[in-house]
Amino acid sequence: MSDSLRVAVIGSTSSGGWGHNIDELFIKTPGLRTVAVCDDTKSGLIEALNRHQLPETKDTAFLNWHNMLKEIKPDIVAICSRHIQQHANIAIASAEAGVCGIFIEKPFVRSVSEADAVVSACENSNTKLNLALVNRYCPTIAVVCELIADGKLGRLIEIRARGKEDVRGGGEDLWVLGPHVLDLMVYFGGAPQWCSATVTKEGKPVALNDFSPGPEGLPMIAGDSITASFGLANGSTGFFASTREAGLKQPNFGIPLLGTKGEIHIRPDFIPQAYFRAAPAWRMNRTYPWIPIGNEGLSPDLTDQGINRSEVRASWGRLAVADLVDAIQSDREPETGMFTGLTLTEMNEAIYASSLTGERLHWPLDRSELRAVVPF
Repeated sequence: MSDSLRVAVIGSTSSGGWGHNIDELFIKTPGLRTVAVCDDTKSGLIEALNRHQLPETKDTAFLNWHNMLKEIKPDIVAICSRHIQQHANIAIASAEAGVCGIFIEKPFVRSVSEADAVVSACENSNTKLNLALVNRYCPTIAVVCELIADGKLGRLIEIRARGKEDVRGGGEDLWVLGPHVLDLMVYFGGAPQWCSATVTKEGKPVALNDFSPGPEGLPMIAGDSITASFGLANGSTGFFASTREAGLKQPNFGIPLLGTKGEIHIRPDFIPQAYFRAAPAWRMNRTYPWIPIGNEGLSPDLTDQGINRSEVRASWGRLAVADLVDAIQSDREPETGMFTGLTLTEMNEAIYASSLTGERLHWPLDRSELRAVVPF
């Protein structure tokens, strides 16, 4: 392997564009060099070439990703489309083509079956895959871990996650925004052990005839309200909820960590990203202030004044890319790698399977049971 890893980026202007501009994370990144771009429209291809300052030649510009993989043989492939119907196909083909690494926009793939297939392909080729779950790479998250380890929360007993609960509330919210908060739930609480959930539409539990194809290449989804609970490996209980048009989307979107001595509230995508309160959530008889948490610890004076949130968030994305590169070089699993993606996809299907059957599901999930119950 050369000192400079060769990167090929794939978008789809006709279907999902370039996601959250994750291809730009590879521009001017030390140790990486973008050598080819692929888009399914000529105009999108030209724009991508211009972003990466590449000439339009037969070796740099492709309208077909199959041809690009075959002819370029890149070290890393970035799958950037926000729409996910081709995520699994491109990831599997990339692994079979022998790439060292894959960076992929979230959501991961459309089903547990697709996730299993991607994991199998990557294991067979020793391809490292990382998801663009950039909030995990905010330095504040490491500080939150330190506060928990120092006993600031006491015993962590509940982790509560909500989506943005706008017009996407319910099934779409679970798939599109859920990855960020469910990933943090598992990161702090450990792997899911069981799931019990209810998904409703206009107040009634969903049935199979309520499912329809979701937007943005999502699988069959249903429901305008979801309430789900998960038993987590460290003994705490995780909750996910989303109800359509339930309030202001930014205040709703987040994940509180509730302990016996204190509480931490994490606000994805924002600066400050987290706040600490030195009292349990149910302690209401006295005022306990919320203290911002910064990259160096508790930071009472921290504000978002003068902060370019887009640039800060992009810096987290570059850390995710750096993690993938280090995982390739040290032969390890990235922090938000394919097994993270598999777990998140399992959690989504478990929510629907539990609601449809009225039963609690336990890990490891029975694949045949999922296929028999969930219409993905």
